[in-house]
Amino acid sequence: MFITYACLTAAANVPKAAWLNIQHKDKIVHFTFYLVFTLLWVLDLIKTKRFSPKKARIVVFIIAVLFGIIIEICQGLFTKERSPDALDVLANTSGSATAILLLWIFNKKK
Repeated sequence: MFITYACLTAAANVPKAAWLNIQHKDKIVHFTFYLVFTLLWVLDLIKTKRFSPKKARIVVFIIAVLFGIIIEICQGLFTKERSPDALDVLANTSGSATAILLLWIFNKKK
């Protein structure tokens, strides 16, 4: 829910931090949101034994990528202050893929 809200709220409603004046910080935020989102969801599915580790990684990655695409479409259709951005989808997907890679490496070492 937090990711959905953060992706659909107007940027003007987000508090500004002067010390955080980093180029492309929105892409870093997208990457980080999806990295954490994917990690937590996969770990929950594995911990609760709803899916095998491999299946959890596949299912969550697919859903995360589709969710990122849908959010970008919704930004274009339902908000005045936001617009869809293919680079946001790339950042989202990269964050999710990084999470899957980290989980795969960790699982392989077991």
